This record gives sequence, structure tokens and C-alpha cells, in this order.
Amino acid sequence: MLWTEMRRGESKWIAALMTAIGAWYFLSPDAETSDWIGWWTQSAVEVQIFAVMVMGPLTSTGAAWTAGRVRRHRTLAWAETTARSGWEQTTMVWLSAMAWALPVYALFALMAFSRTAEVSSVTAPTWSPLVIGVAMVGLQTAIGVVVGVLSPSRIAVPFVGLGWYAALVGLALFAGEQRSSMPWALVPVLDVHWDVAFQPNAGRLLIGAVWCLAFGLLILAAPGLLRGRAARPALGTLLPVTLAAALAAGALFTFRAPLPELYWAVRTPQPTEPVCVTESGATACLWPADRHLLPEAEIALQRVQRSVGSVPGLTRMFYERGLATPPGSAPTAELPVYVPGMDREAMTQDMLAASLPQPPDGCSPHPLKDIGGYPDTFLFEAVVRDRARVQSTYWGDAFATGLERFLKAPKADQDQWLKAAAQDIRACRPVPAPPQRTAPTK
Repeated sequence: MLWTEMRRGESKWIAALMTAIGAWYFLSPDAETSDWIGWWTQSAVEVQIFAVMVMGPLTSTGAAWTAGRVRRHRTLAWAETTARSGWEQTTMVWLSAMAWALPVYALFALMAFSRTAEVSSVTAPTWSPLVIGVAMVGLQTAIGVVVGVLSPSRIAVPFVGLGWYAALVGLALFAGEQRSSMPWALVPVLDVHWDVAFQPNAGRLLIGAVWCLAFGLLILAAPGLLRGRAARPALGTLLPVTLAAALAAGALFTFRAPLPELYWAVRTPQPTEPVCVTESGATACLWPADRHLLPEAEIALQRVQRSVGSVPGLTRMFYERGLATPPGSAPTAELPVYVPGMDREAMTQDMLAASLPQPPDGCSPHPLKDIGGYPDTFLFEAVVRDRARVQSTYWGDAFATGLERFLKAPKADQDQWLKAAAQDIRACRPVPAPPQRTAPTK
């Protein structure tokens, strides 16, 4: 019966269209610039968000058209007298649509994971975001089936997919950073960017999947409950599904997270040993999952050391975001890694910026009269960038004059000022007066 429904319905053409779109989406990005190729968790999230934003609206539209067949063919009266309840009839249409969508979804996961396997030096596929993607597509398809059965007009069918897409875009735009908390958690779309410092909260995602599937099955029972007595499902069979939906929704309501982005994720446990490289007394450490970036980090560290290795007061120990720094007196800096295919040029620039001393949180800037009233940290950064032969930001003629006056001072005086200024910046104190070029003696 299911195979007959699969052959008769329109979902097979929807599946062919989704396959073409998904193949282009997952196989065309460049691994060096992509924000997901190379991170297993982000690859799974990418498949999930594609499923919810593209597969869900298309599958629900096809299912709505198939479900509306009883009205288009004027066989609604016959459907109400069949031995199968209305719930069984709508569930069969839903199953036929999902049976076409699930192999396509699995193909997309295989494409995404194969791209990541080409980049990453570890093998750690993440599956829980894929489960929530299946559940959300199931919920979207169930609503499409119900609209197709209940709507007397064919015009309503295309608006099922358009409505879903508009609702999800509106959720992303207007929910803001609260889209992962209540009540948005009842529409679990993981439109997030997680680097290796975070990993999915598998238990919470599975509860969200139970909620979506249970609620979708309850919605499928709505046409039968609204139609004739013969088509109504037995209320006893609805009880377990209703209980599962209520418990899952209640669990999602009780969850609280310290930060909005952590509602569906937890912090990755600290590794026993991070992967590190050392160059001339400077060290850069990465998460083990990012060990494929170790060659780029080593080259970036060499470039930074060659250009500003002799500048006093700079930070010489870099730890990727999320890594715990060892206790000690030596200052450390956070090294951001925004994409899994980060190249050495971007890492060099980020490492150079991270080497600058940073004031503590809550520290107010200290304006420096010698550079036109700009914060004193601006002068420190401009001097370091001049030493590294890197273009700096132009802050006006007064700033440029003050910087030029500083650079004409003896090198020993510059180094002494840099060392003292770095300590003052880290302690949230005003830096000492910049050195001046001494006038030649007659």
C-alpha cells in the first residue's frame, strides 16, 4: 500500500528536484572559504538547516498536493466510508512523502561528511543535528498533508511551502539571539555556527525530535476528527502520542541555559593535550579536532616572530578559542578560528592582533593627548604594525604626526616605552608619555 502511494504521489518529483538542488549546494563550496567543511558538527548542522529551509517547504508542498487528491477527484465521500480511519489515510500520505525525502536527506549527509573528511584529520561524525532535521521535516510535511486534506482550493497548496519558508526566515530575523530559547525551541532550527569549542546537546536535541514527530502525528489526526464518525481515529490510540508530545514540550520548557547560544549545545570538554607548535619562545595551541590547521598555525607563528619577535611586551602564547589556558604569570591570548579551512594569511593577521596587550574587561579607554586624544592602545598597535610592515588604520593628521614623532625616537627608548605600556594596558592604567626624538647637541 505504501509503495502504491509512493508511485502515485508527487513526492518522487519533489525528491528529484531536491537532489539536484542539494548536490549543487553541498558539492560546489570551496573548502578553503567554507564555514562548515572541516568541522563535523557544523557539517551536520549545515545538512539540518538545508533540510528545514529547503527540503521541508518542498516536501510539505508535494504532500499537500497529494493529500488534496480526494477533493480534486471528488472521492472524499468514498474516503470517509473506507475501513481505514482518517488518521491512517493522512499518515499513509505522510509516510509516502517521507519515504522519498529520507534517502535524499541521507545522501546530503553523505555528501557533507565526505567533504569534511577530505579536510579534517579526525573522524568524528555528529548525528544528533541530523535527527532534529528529520523530525522538523516530518512536522512540516504533516502540516502540509493536513492543509491538502482540509483546504477546498488548490491555490492553498503552494502557500504551504511559501508559508513555511517565510515563517523560518522571520524566525531567524526577528527572534534574534533568543531563537534557541523558549518559545522558539518548539521550532528547533539550528541556524547557528558552532566551532570546535561547542558540541550539540544530544539529549536535548533528541527530546526536540520527539516533540516534533509526536506533534506532527497529532496534527495528522485533525482531519479525521473533523470529518464523519466513521473516519475518526480511536481516542485510545491518540493518548500515547499526546502524552509523548506533552512530556517533550514540558521538558523543553523546563530547560534553561546560561547563554542563548548554549540552548542546543554544550561546551566541548577540555582535551588532555592540545596540539601545539613552538617558534622562538612563542607557542600556538589548537583543539585536537583542528589539527589539520597546525601547518598554517606554525607558518603564521613564524611570520609573526620574524616581524615582531623583538618587540617587548607582546603576548607570546596563543590558545584557540575555548581552550583553557594553563595557570602562570605569562600572558596568554585567544586565537580565533572562524572557519575550518582558515588559511595562513588570515591566521597571521589574527595572531598578530592577538599578540597585542589587551585591557581587562570593563576598563575604560585612556585618551592620549600626543595622538589627538585617541586611546593609548591605538598608538601601541600602530607602532607594532609599523614594525611588522603591516598597513595600519589612518586616524587623522594629529594621530599620524604623533606616530611619526614616536617612530623618530631612539629604538631603545621605543622598546622601553612598549614594555612599560604593555604592563599598564594589561593593568588598566594610562601608559607613560611617549618618547620624543632628542635634539642633537651642538
